[in-house]
Amino acid sequence: MGQPLPAVQKVDRYVHERRVTDQRLVDWAIYMFLLTWVTLGIYTVVVFYRRLKRTDLFRDRRHHYYGAVIEATRQYAEQSGRDGEDVKQLDDLRRYVKERFEDEHRPVNAGLSVFLAFITLGIYGLYADYRMMRFWWEIQLTEEDFTDSLSDVWLRLGIVQYRVTYEPVPDLRRGFGTHLLLTIVTLGIYGFVWDYQLHTDPEKMYPEVHSTEDTVLAALRHAEAAPHSRLTAA
Repeated sequence: MGQPLPAVQKVDRYVHERRVTDQRLVDWAIYMFLLTWVTLGIYTVVVFYRRLKRTDLFRDRRHHYYGAVIEATRQYAEQSGRDGEDVKQLDDLRRYVKERFEDEHRPVNAGLSVFLAFITLGIYGLYADYRMMRFWWEIQLTEEDFTDSLSDVWLRLGIVQYRVTYEPVPDLRRGFGTHLLLTIVTLGIYGFVWDYQLHTDPEKMYPEVHSTEDTVLAALRHAEAAPHSRLTAA
C-alpha cells in the first residue's frame, strides 16, 4: 500500500468540522415575525451576531482546509519523486490563498462588530453587512480558483482522471449599494427581502462546497491507499 499522508487526516478533520460551522440558523420567518417581537427586538441582535460568527467560522475552516489540502498534495508529490514544477505550483497556490485571506477574507470579528454597531447607532452594522455580503461571494471565487489550480496539479500527478470543479452560486453576487437604495426608496419594505437574503445566502452554497470537499477528500484517501507503483504522473 502507499505510504500514509499525514495531512490527509487534517483535511478529514476540517471537512467534518462543517457539522459545527456550516449550520442553518433559526427559520427566518420564526425569527422575524415571532422571536423578534416576543423579545422586544433583542433577538435581532442575537441573529446579527450569529450571522457574523457563522461567517468567521466558515472563513477559518476554509483557510485551514486549503492549507491541509495543499500539504497533503505536496506530500504525495514528494513521495512520487515529483518535487519540481508540481511543488512550485503548490507553493504558488499557497501564496494565492494567503493573499486572499489577508485581503478579501479578513475576519469580520462578530463580537467587535456588534459592539461597534451599538455605539455607532447601527452605522457600523451596515458596514458589517456589506462585508458579510461580499465575503459569501468572494469566498466562492477563491474556491473556484483553488479547485482549478489544484486540479491542474492532480491531473499531472495522477490523483484524479477528471477535473474537480466548483461552480459559484450566482444568486450570491449582489450589490450592497443597490440593496441599500431599494430599502430607502421602499421606506424599509425591501429591507425584509435583504434581511432574508443575509439570513439564508450561506445555505445556498453549502451543498456545492460540501460536494466539492467530499470529492477532494475521497481522492486524497484513494491516493493515500494506492500502491506505491501507481504514484506516477498521469
